[in-house]
Amino acid sequence: MNLRLLGIILLLVGLSGFTIWVQQNSDKEIDATETSASKKKHSPDYFMEDFTITSMNEKGEPRSTLTASKMLHYPDDDSTELDTPFMTMNTEEGKPWKINADRGWVSANNELILLSGNVRIDRVSGPNNRPVKLFTDKLRIHPELDFAETDRPVTMISNKRRTTAIGMRAYVRKGKLQLLDDVHVNYEK
Repeated sequence: MNLRLLGIILLLVGLSGFTIWVQQNSDKEIDATETSASKKKHSPDYFMEDFTITSMNEKGEPRSTLTASKMLHYPDDDSTELDTPFMTMNTEEGKPWKINADRGWVSANNELILLSGNVRIDRVSGPNNRPVKLFTDKLRIHPELDFAETDRPVTMISNKRRTTAIGMRAYVRKGKLQLLDDVHVNYEK
């Protein structure tokens, strides 16, 4: 056999081996990119309509109830989106606070609920407080702490009093409200 022919054969075998190696590594990179992209994709894996979830306190009594017309769960971050959420949070006196909004979001560990769009809070009168209606556009709820807050404008209506403020803290279990800044009170006759 000619030495030149042997060199050409070895060169062709080497090139074909190199081509196969490049193709395999290229396929792995494409698969890794597709897998990474699919992991980052934020699309729901299940949904529920007209559902209710009740959480209990350490005594086995209802702490809060959350209902919504629709719930979407997202596996990439384990979060949940809600349509027209309605939440009832119980107090020590047993007089619940009722909160509703256009939309909601629940974190993966259920430690945070974000409500947005026409948020309304109704506090029923108790032995130490009067009935109150609060309106804002965003509200953060920390269910395990029985605490809600916003840094957005708030309107509070109680009896013949209309109060506006920027920011609010609500200590639900204790039935207490704190308005934070730029508080204005108007009395109606």
